[in-house]
Amino acid sequence: MNVARRLTSLTLLVLLASTPALAQRMRAGDSFKDKVAPWRGDAEVSGRITDEAGKGIPDAKVTFIFTKSNDGFFATTKKNGEFSAKDIKAGEWRVQVDVPNFITVRQTLTVADRKNPPMTVALKRDNSPELLTKAEALFKAGQNAEARAEDMKVLEAHPDLTGINRAIAFTYGREGHHPEALKYLDLALASNPDDRMLLQLAAASAIQVSDYPRAMIYLSKIDEATLDDPDVLADAAVNLINKNRTADAVTVLDRVIARFPAAADPYYYRGFARLKDGKNADAKADLEKYLTLAPPAAPQVAQAKDLLARIK
Repeated sequence: MNVARRLTSLTLLVLLASTPALAQRMRAGDSFKDKVAPWRGDAEVSGRITDEAGKGIPDAKVTFIFTKSNDGFFATTKKNGEFSAKDIKAGEWRVQVDVPNFITVRQTLTVADRKNPPMTVALKRDNSPELLTKAEALFKAGQNAEARAEDMKVLEAHPDLTGINRAIAFTYGREGHHPEALKYLDLALASNPDDRMLLQLAAASAIQVSDYPRAMIYLSKIDEATLDDPDVLADAAVNLINKNRTADAVTVLDRVIARFPAAADPYYYRGFARLKDGKNADAKADLEKYLTLAPPAAPQVAQAKDLLARIK
């Protein structure tokens, strides 16, 4: 008997976080404290920040972090996009360029003693909001590959926006490409390890690829105390039953029943699983409990009565 149930529909959620700022200090020469900073030295770096057409960008923020001391300062570009950083130490620096509506650029710069060749950084305009809107519309229209392509562009420009991995995983899950879905779900879970929806979807995908130990790990991380109804875990248990993983299903259903002792369906599923395992006495108790809780018109009442009649 197939007792498969449909999982609750998932709504595409793309969580956008602002780019984390690097450590910042005052501009060179602005205070006596700055004059004894560990990054002070005799070197000098200048450069220009431009857009893709080569036009200088004014008021771009260029942050310099001296790797050795993890400290530094920032410079701001002039109207023509030029900037300079004087009296700094030779060595390795991390440079970040931030401009509203442009993609943040991060790179490593090795500074030599004294004056260094000018550096030029060309920024790309950030059309991520438009891409995300387009991706969501494509996803809703069922165009998964096209939606994924737009999400990938955003993720390439903003790898720190780990919520995009969730959206990409959803497109793969819809297409039945569960190994790829799991890869992006794990990336999303790395920054949101307690996200119930991600854990639920990851467990479902792991079950589809027959990686049951992995599925049970995902399910174990769902805190049943946070659930408002039994369906999240009960649906996973049903999927396990349909894969003949009845012992795993019973483990999950034990948690569901402990959290929702008055819910009828989990007793039916557990009774069904126990019956498949040959544990007739336990199955009978669960099915009888189901009949005391379920409304008379519930769709599985007749099946429960039929199963009870077959138990010797």
